[in-house]
Amino acid sequence: MNAAKLLLPVLLVAGIGAAAWFAMSGGDVDIPIDGPEPKIEQPSETQKPHSETPAVATNETPTTAPQDPKRVEVKVATSVHTDAAQGIRGRVVLPGGQPAPETDVFLLRGSTSDPLALYLAHRRGQKTEPIAHVRTDEQGAFAIGMEKAGDTFDLRVVSDEHPEIQHKSIKVRSEDWYDAGDLELTTGSIVQGRVLDEDGKFGLPEARVYLTIPGMAHQMLPTPGRERGILAVTDSNGFFRYTNAPRGGTINLGAESSDYAFFELQNQQIKDNAPNDFTIELSRGLPISGIVVDGQGRPVGGATVLATAQSAKQPQSGQAASGSDGHFALPILRAGPYQILVSAPNYEDVVEKPVFAGADDVRIVMEQRGRVRLRVFSSKGQAIKNFTVGLKRYFANNPSSIGKVPEFRDVRITPGDYDGDYANIRNVPNGEFVFQIMDNEHAKTLTTNFVMAADKESPTVEVTLTLGAAILGQVVDDAGAPVAGATVVTDMNGGIAVETGFFEMFRSFLPDKHTTRSEKTGPDGRFRLTRLAFADYMLRVSHADYCEGTSMDIGVANEGEERDVGVIRLRRGTIVEGMCRVGGRGTGQVKVMIGPPTGYRPELDAQGKPVGGPMFTATAISDGEGRYRFTKRVPPGTYKIHAFKEAGNDDVFGRFKQMKETERPLTVGSGQDVLVMDFDIAM
Repeated sequence: MNAAKLLLPVLLVAGIGAAAWFAMSGGDVDIPIDGPEPKIEQPSETQKPHSETPAVATNETPTTAPQDPKRVEVKVATSVHTDAAQGIRGRVVLPGGQPAPETDVFLLRGSTSDPLALYLAHRRGQKTEPIAHVRTDEQGAFAIGMEKAGDTFDLRVVSDEHPEIQHKSIKVRSEDWYDAGDLELTTGSIVQGRVLDEDGKFGLPEARVYLTIPGMAHQMLPTPGRERGILAVTDSNGFFRYTNAPRGGTINLGAESSDYAFFELQNQQIKDNAPNDFTIELSRGLPISGIVVDGQGRPVGGATVLATAQSAKQPQSGQAASGSDGHFALPILRAGPYQILVSAPNYEDVVEKPVFAGADDVRIVMEQRGRVRLRVFSSKGQAIKNFTVGLKRYFANNPSSIGKVPEFRDVRITPGDYDGDYANIRNVPNGEFVFQIMDNEHAKTLTTNFVMAADKESPTVEVTLTLGAAILGQVVDDAGAPVAGATVVTDMNGGIAVETGFFEMFRSFLPDKHTTRSEKTGPDGRFRLTRLAFADYMLRVSHADYCEGTSMDIGVANEGEERDVGVIRLRRGTIVEGMCRVGGRGTGQVKVMIGPPTGYRPELDAQGKPVGGPMFTATAISDGEGRYRFTKRVPPGTYKIHAFKEAGNDDVFGRFKQMKETERPLTVGSGQDVLVMDFDIAM
């Protein structure tokens, strides 16, 4: 294997990840991925829809004092699961340090924790509910307990009178309460202006203005109740005014009114030391309406109808859902041609173009997705009627690869799904695919490829499950003595990207062709992992007294094959631990990272593999008192180590500054059991 082949996983992950994030930020990218519906934990408290109506003027000039914002009063907790072993607490204060009671605090799934789930939710137009929603007490304090540790979350503090606060990337540690400290609200920038009729230049009363913040986090995880932005309504002369716009940066400012099409000023730079004035001109428009039906003329309810302007000079889009009778009505749109994209569960997407604004009789006919008849046999030739089936895309020009399919989720098949000798697998989109069959007695097995098309009969697929292959070997220590009780786990082959962290972040985008198996070594250090699907593997070997060991590029492709990887040697290594202080105070949520020294280039052997195994990297997060400890022992060698405050206001440049200021060499010698490295980050 050469160096180019080793780099392939890195490039593959990078490409997929970049494409997905491009799609999330508005690009039109179709990524062959799948996965379950994003499961968002619902808050136990009732959520309060939150909106804000800044003051509007009553004459030809904007007012200077905002009226009271409109609220929908509901019961909201000041604490959630405070008896949990871990969680997040903090205090919200006003500018100057006084408590900010009755302020909304939302706990959201971390914007970088699961990019695949966020992408799928965004693509399906799903509303992402907060994990929890609390309101601060009289002292401005709040507490949110977590029943499960390990996930990453974002806090969002929402006030009617001040800009939102984002406190991001909080990784909740087991049995640790993270103290976010005092989250101080700031005085907002003033954004004001007027909404006018494009032709007559007169002010439009009762126009709705939406202020949004450009950026991935707000687009993927909008503030609950502000999914379209912070709302203002114009006065009788078309004036609007915000006093809680963000301090500097850019905003989007959109407006709509009855009989007028929505229009948005995008990426407008604002200043925080003077009012920011904008004029939004709206043109009269027309709706698009119609009906969505299936091939038999029956109405299709719940279909998502998205209209996108075909003219790049006047970018506009509108979205609606069909009712139970199949009818839909898109919002007012500017005159011109549009592309209509219609999607619904169990149906093929439909694209209709051009459709002109004003059309009121658009008829969309959706084709129901197909059915495949599937029959599964055991390795002994007996019919099996209990298994799980997944759908994977097949590539004729690369038959050894498979791709994920976003439209199809894994299905558990039972005898009740059978019609005679065959199970009916429904909701299969058009294309060329293979099934991946999984049960407890066999290895994952791929069927032969089949084609689903509207003009063809339902395919019939039969498959005999395989017992797969085995990987065996022995784990020893530096002296060659067997290591008993080491855990050996199969994993997707990651090449030199396996220790980078980047690989782990985007691995959910990759198809799981391999089988995950785990086994502990015996007294002789030997292991044997069986029922493995045909794929390329790596092994991870862990033991509390040793550094993690790996063995990569292990390909198995034949029934009954036993691949002996020989000896995997574990080095004793060193525990690295210490204290993290910010401004002299022990602080939680500081990330400490160990990696190759600057300028590191792996030495490759004749087969293109890194000499000495993959590069070593590791991360640790400090607890509430500032203590950290790496869970992986560090092998002897020279590295660099640095620290930065992970949770906070997403100040990327500040993090880079902290990384540079705290970076130092880390030299780990043989036989060294513990190495203490402390960090003190400037405020």
